[in-house]
Amino acid sequence: MTNKSPKKTLDAVRALALKDLEASSDDGIRAEFVADGIDPDDFAAKMAVTLDEVVSAYLRQQAAAAKVAMRLQVVPRAAMRFTLEHIKEKIAQAFAMEPQLATAFREGTRQSDADLQSLYDDLVLMGKIASSDDER
Repeated sequence: MTNKSPKKTLDAVRALALKDLEASSDDGIRAEFVADGIDPDDFAAKMAVTLDEVVSAYLRQQAAAAKVAMRLQVVPRAAMRFTLEHIKEKIAQAFAMEPQLATAFREGTRQSDADLQSLYDDLVLMGKIASSDDER
């Protein structure tokens, strides 16, 4: 092993550890924890908290990066606005391309023209409507 690169050595150790873990039963693993003086349930709870913290930190980082990216994009100017029909068409295309997109009505069952224009601007900022579509 001394002639191998550090990466190859770590890969080999990981492979052996996974092989050992796969060969072990749940009861056997719990028994090893207890033999080492570790409460398995407490360890699992602490691990869950740690994983939650790591995932939360990652999601916060992604949200912060998305906010920065949105601020850097140019907002369409109202003076150069597309027709309302064009805006409706682009919004419909964005929703057809990404079914997970959703909107809610503030009042009533119909969005106002201003709501649609604002939604269009938001979709451009989010990158759901390509900025090349924003040519006038």
